[in-house]
Amino acid sequence: MARDGATPDGAEAAAGLALAALASVSARRAGADHPALYAAGDNPWTDLMARDLRDAIDAALPPEQAARHAVAARWRFPSLLPERAVLAAKQPLYDIAWRVYAADGGALAAQPLIAECPWRGGWRALSGAADRLAQGRADVKLLCAMDDPSRAVGEGGAMTLAEACAFRIAAFAPAGERVLLAFYGQAGSWRETPGFSVFSYITGAGAVTPVNLEP
Repeated sequence: MARDGATPDGAEAAAGLALAALASVSARRAGADHPALYAAGDNPWTDLMARDLRDAIDAALPPEQAARHAVAARWRFPSLLPERAVLAAKQPLYDIAWRVYAADGGALAAQPLIAECPWRGGWRALSGAADRLAQGRADVKLLCAMDDPSRAVGEGGAMTLAEACAFRIAAFAPAGERVLLAFYGQAGSWRETPGFSVFSYITGAGAVTPVNLEP
């Protein structure tokens, strides 16, 4: 799928910025609260991730960049967002989406990242979010939840939750697409310390791969 005009471009760049946003929001809010405390449409964790992503894209764009970049999200207080080269767009199809438009704004040229963040709701919420991501076109698809990725799901507990989410996306999405699965846990839960356990997956593959968020 062509991504003309996207800078930074490619799945690796999009995945790197997404992982940085996850690490940033975890470091800033861990111990203060957790993402499952809030309603889906007014979640400070999702909002902060979108803000950090927007700032990171803005910092990475070269001065001569011609394409127009936008991060569409369910902004909690859009009137308070500072001006950036990267537009803070509204009315997203997904909880967060990074889009690239032609220089004149006349056409969508690329969508490096889409993210769904059903922080709570269990498998019912996660499966619906996975289906929405499976239908989307993007270099990277990110699914976020507050849940134990190793817990058994499915008939006879044949899969972990992380595998079930990955394979649900793969059931409809074309092979070869990049997926990130991020699961937040508090200290003393299935994690010893608060933070995200992240997995990478390529649709069509038979397994998920852990990703280290530590610097």
